[in-house]
Amino acid sequence: MVDQASRPVTVEAVQDGPLQIKGSFRLLDPTGEEYDLDGQRVVLLCRCGRSAAQPFCDSSHRATGFRSADRPVCVADAG
Repeated sequence: MVDQASRPVTVEAVQDGPLQIKGSFRLLDPTGEEYDLDGQRVVLLCRCGRSAAQPFCDSSHRATGFRSADRPVCVADAG
């Protein structure tokens, strides 16, 4: 069994849905306080802005018809 702390973090944009985060990571609120994610292996973060459980997904994207255009875009360095 792989130690959860040694697993790399992956972030996947779910088509027309949330960001799915897997691995060992910390999630902080705007004041720097850490969310208690003890024991959670997967976290879903809202992208539609309609979740009542912000920043977490509550599946509101389904009712609102949220659509995403998830294609990697290469942005040139400004420098």
